[in-house]
Amino acid sequence: MKLTSIQLHDTTKKKLEQMKKHPKESFDAVVNRIIEMDDTPSMEEMFRRGDAIKQKKIYSTEEIIKLTHRMRNS
Repeated sequence: MKLTSIQLHDTTKKKLEQMKKHPKESFDAVVNRIIEMDDTPSMEEMFRRGDAIKQKKIYSTEEIIKLTHRMRNS
């Protein structure tokens, strides 16, 4: 396995340290856990979901924005 170095602000490093489940847990494990928790759909997925919705009326831009936010949080 190839290892790399990345630069982090001191405050970011402290936040990552606080997220460790065990003092000996690696930063790599912490970052991977964070990445796996992120289930925010991509914009492409949001458009696919939007296209699948049966529309009975034409929505305003404001209504579309509200609908999109609701879909992201579900």
